[in-house]
Amino acid sequence: MAINLIITTPNGKFIDNKQVDIINLKTIDGDIGVLGNMSPLVTALKIGNMNFKANNETHWIHLHRGLAIINAIECKIITERLYLVDQSGTKLPTPDKLN
Repeated sequence: MAINLIITTPNGKFIDNKQVDIINLKTIDGDIGVLGNMSPLVTALKIGNMNFKANNETHWIHLHRGLAIINAIECKIITERLYLVDQSGTKLPTPDKLN
């Protein structure tokens, strides 16, 4: 079951309601995988790389701390800043918004 991903920064929404299969986050309590139909959860995020999978393609994003608000249908991430990275963590050119 898919889940909607929303990522917001002070500059606006970087990702707005993108349907994804799974989201992997680094929280202050450990790493978690977020799937659709999960129980509600609010957690603080550590500085580090997150990833999500959509249409059999994995996307990596470096987050500078933040907050994740999760319910059965969506995962909202609020972060101070972010940038795209590849799987090894190398910084990539980052647009203002990811489609």
